[in-house]
Amino acid sequence: MSLGQKTLSGFIWTFISTIGKKSSALIVGIVLARLLTPEAFGLVAMLYIFFEISQSFVNSGFSQALIREKELSEEDKSTTFFVNVIFSILFYTVLWIVAPYIAEFYEQPILTDLTRFMGLNILIQAPTIVQSATFTQQLRFKELSFINIAADVGSGIVAVLLAFAGFGVWALAVKYILSTFISTAALWLLNPWKPTFFLVKESFTRLFGFGSKLLATGLLNNAFGNIYKIVIGKVFSASILGFYTQGQMFVQNITQGAIGTLESVTYPILSKTNGDSERLKQAYRKIILASSYVIFPSTIGLALVAEPMILTLVGEQWLPTVPFLQILCVSGALYHLHSINLNVLKVVGRSDLFLKLAVIKKINISIAVIIGLQFGILGLLVAKVISSYVALYINMYYTKRFIDYSFGEQLKDLLPVIVHAIPMALGVGMLTYYLDITHYYKLFLSILSGVILYLSTTLYLKSESLVYIKNLLEVRMPILKKYSI
Repeated sequence: MSLGQKTLSGFIWTFISTIGKKSSALIVGIVLARLLTPEAFGLVAMLYIFFEISQSFVNSGFSQALIREKELSEEDKSTTFFVNVIFSILFYTVLWIVAPYIAEFYEQPILTDLTRFMGLNILIQAPTIVQSATFTQQLRFKELSFINIAADVGSGIVAVLLAFAGFGVWALAVKYILSTFISTAALWLLNPWKPTFFLVKESFTRLFGFGSKLLATGLLNNAFGNIYKIVIGKVFSASILGFYTQGQMFVQNITQGAIGTLESVTYPILSKTNGDSERLKQAYRKIILASSYVIFPSTIGLALVAEPMILTLVGEQWLPTVPFLQILCVSGALYHLHSINLNVLKVVGRSDLFLKLAVIKKINISIAVIIGLQFGILGLLVAKVISSYVALYINMYYTKRFIDYSFGEQLKDLLPVIVHAIPMALGVGMLTYYLDITHYYKLFLSILSGVILYLSTTLYLKSESLVYIKNLLEVRMPILKKYSI
């Protein structure tokens, strides 16, 4: 199977998994938003940074290091397994001890018990790093797809039942834990691997040598990726944080799904290109074209239909989410470009630069937070958008160094995709703001007209992105060869 075919196969199964996860998350999120208060979502959001930082330590960068290996030895697997288990026990203990201080920081007593309960997720997930990395390294995306969908659907159903029964914020906490438990059980059932060694010094030194930089980067990304939640939860209120989190959820259902698919599929596959920079450049160019073709119009459309969508899906109590969502869409349109450009550094083995960039960009975020806070919550979000554009330019600088794909070249490739979305944006904007009908019909007509306008425009103008997507799909669906673009 060629590199393109492997990419397509992996992309399809990972995309199925992503669609399943995001669809179930969206449906469950909508139902829970109607059953719970914004404060409940805000309380859980306050804790994410502590779990994600702990999870970064638990993974220790070993997962990415394993995936990058050509062959996985038992020594590597066993070392990774025990490092993860040891770190998970250590950090759950730390979380248990600091839980009261977290509650005191936010002035929310319930966070003590929530932290200790939701922190169990670290212990549950830690033993699965080897199975998960093995599946990814072997490009077994089909199995991972079924596991992820089952975990999300199962935990979502239980959370909705608990919310109906009046458990409030604990419905969200149980969903968080149960999803990981189902995934862990499924991974061990499908791949009942057992460690045969303990900590092998040579394996630890080699894997941690690469993974340590990714660990430090992950810590910085998780800390600063959640800094807005910390600031909003502390300076403003749990309900404001709930509105922010809800807006972020809608944006991420579009952007993060595609990004997760791209990262999980392209990194293990392109790691096998053996340093061929021209081959890497062409592969990344096509990935950017294909992903931008979907993400750009989706985020533009989401911003335009924000108000009727919020009213239709989650109700009037969530209406303050609208401006948050619209601002987040502006930066959300770039998330996939960040991911794709950073993946270059991992593929070429420069995890040291990955860390260096993380430090530079975190300084950028700190400046944005300090300045943005002077103008209230919306000023903070506008500053977030500006800092994301600055960070993207920094990422693109190093892409040029390693595969000679410059900022100008990327912009030249992206410009047609943006231009092709203009008729769709104008049409949807006019429908949304001038059509005097109920929000249900307005949402339906806006989405329908947006899809028709965008597809018609790209077909008429023979979009290069659309041609590339069609060529990829022809590998699995030969019938498409009958149709020309």
